[in-house]
Amino acid sequence: MPETETPTPTIAALRSHEGVDALIADFALALIARGWRVRGLLQEVNQTDHGCNVSLVDLETGTRYPISQELGKFSASCRVDPVGIAEASAVMRRAAGENPDLVIFNRFAGLEASGQGLAAEMLTLMADGIPLLTAVSPKHFDAWQNFTGGLYTELAPNFTALERWFLATREAPTAP
Repeated sequence: MPETETPTPTIAALRSHEGVDALIADFALALIARGWRVRGLLQEVNQTDHGCNVSLVDLETGTRYPISQELGKFSASCRVDPVGIAEASAVMRRAAGENPDLVIFNRFAGLEASGQGLAAEMLTLMADGIPLLTAVSPKHFDAWQNFTGGLYTELAPNFTALERWFLATREAPTAP
C-alpha cells in the first residue's frame, strides 16, 4: 500500500508573545501585496494613561472596532467590550462567504475558550476548510486544543514558518 502524505492542517496558531501582533500583521500585509485574498481582523493596542485600548482592524477595509472598555484605573474586571466583539464578528461572517485564501483571527482568548466571542465564526471557517491563523495565549492553549480537536499546526514565531505553513495549505493533494 503506498504511503500517503498527511495534508497540512488548515488551522494554525502562534503562542501569544510580545510582537505576535506585528508578526501576523506583517505576514498578512505581505500576502495581500503578493495578490493573495487575506481577510480577517488584526489586533491593535494603543497605550493610554490607564493601561491600553485594544481595537480590531478589518484587513479589507481598515475599519477599527474598539473592543476594550475604559473601566477606570483600579478596575480588576474584564475590559473586553462584547459590543465591539459583536460588531467585529460581521467581518468574519463576511469572510466566510468570500472563500479567501487565508483568514486571520486576532486571538483565541478567554471569550472563545468559553464558546463566546468569535468562536462560532472560527468554527464556520474551520468546517469550510479555509486556512485560518490566530494567536493563542498560553493560558488558553488547552482550550484551543479542545476547540480544534487537536487538528491544528503550532507555528514557530517567525515569518518563514508562517509562509511555509500557508503555502503548504495551498498545494493541491496529489492523486495516488
